[in-house]
Amino acid sequence: MQHTAFPPRRRTGAGGWSLTELLVVMTVSSLLLVVSLPSFEQFVQRRRLDGLSAQLISDLQFLRSSTVARHIGLRLRLQENTGGSCYLIHSGATDACSCSADGLAQCQPGAELLRLVFVPASSRLAVQGNVSSMRVDPRLGTISPAGSIELHNASGSIGLRHVVNILGRVRLCASAGDWAGVPAC
Repeated sequence: MQHTAFPPRRRTGAGGWSLTELLVVMTVSSLLLVVSLPSFEQFVQRRRLDGLSAQLISDLQFLRSSTVARHIGLRLRLQENTGGSCYLIHSGATDACSCSADGLAQCQPGAELLRLVFVPASSRLAVQGNVSSMRVDPRLGTISPAGSIELHNASGSIGLRHVVNILGRVRLCASAGDWAGVPAC
């Protein structure tokens, strides 16, 4: 019996990927990126809305506790302008403090600004309410008028509504889109 050895295999090129293989991989990768980009942007907007929602709930608690501690009526004012939207916590009349298009606050003499949260239009998020201002009574700790504050993206496809009752309690519901752990409005 005679054994025949196979001739050694010749190696052509330096190994690696051919131009055709690289083009196929680049095409498939770019298609996947184009398909996933809108869902990634919506994911980022959801996370920003979650953070803004947590901050709003915390600031509403701050509003009530500061009113009772200072023994003066304080307000939460919602405002929209060309640069974005904001909410302010301040003392004084309803329009004693406001935010400008560049996110800075201006207050009339005698009014004190305690908080300013500005959401620039470039973030594609907005803060809106069915009331322009809510006041906390320093003696009772109640909020009037009761209302709702909506946080949503520019297209309105995702949003969270904060329903504030007269006692200052906040009920959260999803006004647009599905939110894990948050009931629909």
